[in-house]
Amino acid sequence: LIPHHTMTAPDTEDYNKFSREERDFSLQDFLRQYLKYWYYFVVGIVLAFGFAKYYNWYKNPIFAVTAKLHVRDENTGREGLLRALDADPAVKNIENEIEVIRSFRILARTLNELEFDVSYYLVGDVKVSEVYKDCPFQVSAEQPHFRAYSVPFNFYISDAENFDLTYETDGEQHKYSGRFGDTLATGLGVFAVSKRDHFEDALYNDPDFDKRRYRIRFNTMARNQNRYLSRLNVSPARAQSTILQIYVEDEVPRKGLDFVNKLIEVYLREDIAQKNRATATTGSFLDEQLAEISRDLEDIEVSRERYKVTRGIIDLESEAQLVLERIREFDEKRAVNNARIAMMDQLGNYVTENSDLRDLAPSALDVTDPLLIRLINKLSDLQSQRQITLNTGTVNDPLLVPLNAEIELTRASLLENIRNSRKGLESRDAKLNEQIRQLESRMQRIPTTERELLEIERRRRIREGLYTFLLQKRAELSISLAATESNARLIDSARIHPAPVYPVPQKAYSIALLLGLLIPAGAVFLTEKLRDKITDLSTLKRLTRIPLLGTVRLSKYEDALVTVSKPNAPITEEYRNIRANLRFFAPDSESEVIMVTSSVGTEGKTFNAMNLACVLAAAGSKTALVGLDLRKPRIVADFNLTNETGCSTFLSGNAAIDEVILPSGVYDNLKVIPAGPVPPNPSELILSERMDLLVAELKKRFDKIVIDTPPVGLVSDGLLISKHADVTLFIVRYGVTRKQHLKHIEELYERDQMPKLGIIFNAVKPRRAGYGYGAGYGYGYGYGSEYGKYFEDEPSAGKARKKTASGKQ
Repeated sequence: LIPHHTMTAPDTEDYNKFSREERDFSLQDFLRQYLKYWYYFVVGIVLAFGFAKYYNWYKNPIFAVTAKLHVRDENTGREGLLRALDADPAVKNIENEIEVIRSFRILARTLNELEFDVSYYLVGDVKVSEVYKDCPFQVSAEQPHFRAYSVPFNFYISDAENFDLTYETDGEQHKYSGRFGDTLATGLGVFAVSKRDHFEDALYNDPDFDKRRYRIRFNTMARNQNRYLSRLNVSPARAQSTILQIYVEDEVPRKGLDFVNKLIEVYLREDIAQKNRATATTGSFLDEQLAEISRDLEDIEVSRERYKVTRGIIDLESEAQLVLERIREFDEKRAVNNARIAMMDQLGNYVTENSDLRDLAPSALDVTDPLLIRLINKLSDLQSQRQITLNTGTVNDPLLVPLNAEIELTRASLLENIRNSRKGLESRDAKLNEQIRQLESRMQRIPTTERELLEIERRRRIREGLYTFLLQKRAELSISLAATESNARLIDSARIHPAPVYPVPQKAYSIALLLGLLIPAGAVFLTEKLRDKITDLSTLKRLTRIPLLGTVRLSKYEDALVTVSKPNAPITEEYRNIRANLRFFAPDSESEVIMVTSSVGTEGKTFNAMNLACVLAAAGSKTALVGLDLRKPRIVADFNLTNETGCSTFLSGNAAIDEVILPSGVYDNLKVIPAGPVPPNPSELILSERMDLLVAELKKRFDKIVIDTPPVGLVSDGLLISKHADVTLFIVRYGVTRKQHLKHIEELYERDQMPKLGIIFNAVKPRRAGYGYGAGYGYGYGYGSEYGKYFEDEPSAGKARKKTASGKQ
């Protein structure tokens, strides 16, 4: 400690320095605060690991199923060249394909082809597990009631031929019995129940077989869609990659495997069907044209035969044949040109009427203009994006605004290009008509009969040429339809990851270890925070800046004057440490007046005052033990003295000072001044002039004066006595002194109302205070536990200890 006499500014700085040293964080104190509750952590870790083990067993594991799909671009022919020139006719957007795979339409078609409309669960004594196709029976709902989708059904296999079906509605239990292979009519619908191939009759005829209880749930399409949409993840295998990884988590690995494989199958099938729908739309147009031309050819052929028979014409002259051949060539060209004009008109009507161009193949319409092809494919791609956005969102989706604007801009450009292409075809048609008119003028020189026959032949050949042209296009379309393949191909089929993704045993045990430490630590923290009493040195140092002069262990001896009866005991050595620390605390005081007080009356101030006076006397100092607790005198019994005279009789003027100073019977240099009879006005006696006279006389006669005072937290006597004291020792008892009491004495310390205030931590239980006993506490004069071999053994904890009125520690 830093010695000083009065609380000057430098002294205050020294006190603060001392306080800061005492209040520094100590890892040892911190750990001991928690380690004293080690059994909490042992119990917490054992329970946490037990729960983790049970959780890993009880929780049905979830497995991951993955597959890889390559979405290819069409990079061949004219479209590949245009793409290389940055014309981009119809590049497949990888994000669009992800949305297509995750669309409700694809999910619905996938789930329709799987047995996901019914979920089967094996019911055990503790846990329930889904079994999927491992269930030995199969149930199909032929006429289900809508409530059947919200009520679980309990299924019990009685034997190899019979079963019981039960469910509960509106608090009422319903039970039905049936036979495998028959239909069962219930209040929630008609159900067909059949055995699966792996149903083993011998097992279910064995009364000891226990796997008989199952639970059934019927699933709506919407429920299955939402469930698997939340479980389905489709993403590129890596950045800028066109390889998609399809990932699904499921409690039943085989169920997830079937779902992923079927999803890929449906997606590939839908992709091919989408291409075939575009080809089929164009084929329908060609079929209509072919049928109409075929009827015209039949009519022309009938007219030609009839005309020949009627006029008796066998052959035409060579010149007429030559003219007819030339006219036929130009008529074929004009027919093809007119067919192209008609296709342009049809395409224009498609675009004008806001029709879906995704079902139209430009090559099938004999469109050869690269710019026109690019605009058609671009509009088709934009319409595909718009449909995907509508499938995954709403009509008010903000993403549709720029998309619709781009569609309208592309539509306008396409219509303008169609008009320009049609004008080119009309110009070609005009040139062909002019050439035909020149040839027809030559026909005027041919005789009428031949000319009429030539006209019939001309019409026939025109229709034949157009029919041949359209038939060729129809054949090309059929070949294209037969050779259609998807732009996506399967790289890795669905496979199940061997280890479950959840729960992970190592992760569960790690969390259990963490919780097994954190929860007890939190409980200890809350316990310590809510604890209103001081039970360790770290809390004591944290709550006050008052210096700590030493600790005194809980005495288990019968004698209250333990420093006299047990001079070699550890507790006696702790009082010697306090005596040594007092020399540094007030080294310049010739006659040291030591006041011993506490906050309440059960903290052991009298016990400490008596034993401190004894060790001071044992060191050779002339010591006086003064009992100034006039309200509850306690020190006389342990010294075998009477309380007939004392401080109260002297202060009241009824006795001289020599009459109240009594021998202790312990040491010759230790005298005792009892409190005397309890007066009616103790505070007034302490404030009297005779109190000043008593202290002055004692200072002349003794080296050390130890005053036992009333508790400062209950009465004001202690504060009145403090003006006579050189040192004030405040007793803090383990498990008794409350934190608010310590705050009160801290305020007195802050206001400098008590001189040289120090604390003694009293009645500390073994292994509880956070330090070894007598360990110096910053002064360097104590003895630690390593010197225990020099101390007498203390009595066992079970031995009774005498508690006198004055000797209670």
